[in-house]
Amino acid sequence: MNKNMKNEITKRLIKVRNFYGESVYAFAKKLCIPQPTLLRYESCERKIANQLLISLIEICNININWLISGKGDMFITEDKNTHLRQNDESVYERISQAGKRLVEIQEKHNFLDKEMAKLLKISEKDYLKLVTGEMDFDINILNNIKQNFSVDIDWLLYGNNV
Repeated sequence: MNKNMKNEITKRLIKVRNFYGESVYAFAKKLCIPQPTLLRYESCERKIANQLLISLIEICNININWLISGKGDMFITEDKNTHLRQNDESVYERISQAGKRLVEIQEKHNFLDKEMAKLLKISEKDYLKLVTGEMDFDINILNNIKQNFSVDIDWLLYGNNV
């Protein structure tokens, strides 16, 4: 991911915190992460971790597509959306199937594993770990998927039940 893109994601993360009108300390506490970690995310010193993405979805109802690309609404907007905190235990089950959805994309374009790995800027070994669930999607991989394919990140991560 280039530096400008990383800065844009960081700006959107700060925008989320500002939306809630909270200090770095209070927002870090809300997300269940240490304050120094949030500061490193906001200063581009640390790569955004999957756990932060999950927390932003579960706690703040953030649209990850918006966070990564700036497109769409900041929040997941569905008719049933109440912006209330939810306790959706199926999130982890659905995200565990993301590798299978990535394989659907691969098969649709008739790409080899090494071609997909090259597009995602990871090794072929890591690509195989990704599709088998041995490795988690990170912000760079999601960004590379978004750059190379017209795919909804929420669908990729969580399937049709989102």
